[in-house]
Amino acid sequence: MSNKFLFTIPKGNKSIDLPIEIKWDFYGRDDSIELYEEEVLVDIIGVAKDFEILRFSHSPYIPNQKTEIKYDFYFYDSSVPVSASTVSTDWVNSYQFPNANPSGFSSTQIYYYEKPFTKSFFKLDFYDTKDTQSQTNYFTIIIPVQQGATESASISPLTPNVNIRKPSYTLDFVGDKEGFFIYWLKNEAFLNIDTFYMSAKFFDGRLGIFVKMMNEPQSSLSDKFIFDNGQYFFNKVVIDYTTKTYEVFDYLNNRIGAGSPIKWYEYINP
Repeated sequence: MSNKFLFTIPKGNKSIDLPIEIKWDFYGRDDSIELYEEEVLVDIIGVAKDFEILRFSHSPYIPNQKTEIKYDFYFYDSSVPVSASTVSTDWVNSYQFPNANPSGFSSTQIYYYEKPFTKSFFKLDFYDTKDTQSQTNYFTIIIPVQQGATESASISPLTPNVNIRKPSYTLDFVGDKEGFFIYWLKNEAFLNIDTFYMSAKFFDGRLGIFVKMMNEPQSSLSDKFIFDNGQYFFNKVVIDYTTKTYEVFDYLNNRIGAGSPIKWYEYINP
């Protein structure tokens, strides 16, 4: 089939009008624009991540499937340099250490919860590796000094002895709970880490400094200042996504904190 067109040539300026019908189909164009907008937004701000967290408790152990975890912190209390120390008893499980330089808190500061004491706390940091040159600190647990066991002390020769706090903690679902739970990401696909390395520090509210802690007293080391940092400054913590629990291990991969306290000792610089 052929089309025939009749063209009339004007006498003036020459132009030709072609009577051809053109139709534009805009159906679905709005949908395409919305899809394009979504693609641009994803490129600019990325895809939303799932940062929901889970609560992990200390894994039960025998006898009677207990869940409590214990921490004991020891401070150096000796008039001799740590280089000459040969016994672990030079470190005391108390906030009072009068033979140290500088000395510890007074019984009055502890009993009346004075600010130098209440501003102090223990800080547990959790890293992805023991290598201090490349490690990343993923989360921190704070244990306040207002928790913990007590010891008898005198605040005045005119009054009976009183009970004051000491750095010995039993943490569980009931009682002292601050520091018992670990909170970590629920989505394993986002950041798949189930093993951490825990270090300990004490923030001294009197002096405004952090005191580094070790998992062994320096008196037990042949060289008090040259040793494997990864072995003596960290304990391993493994979380279980299935049971939502965690366990703590020493450098020999023996479980610790399952009944007996996890012990931390003040590190003394040379």
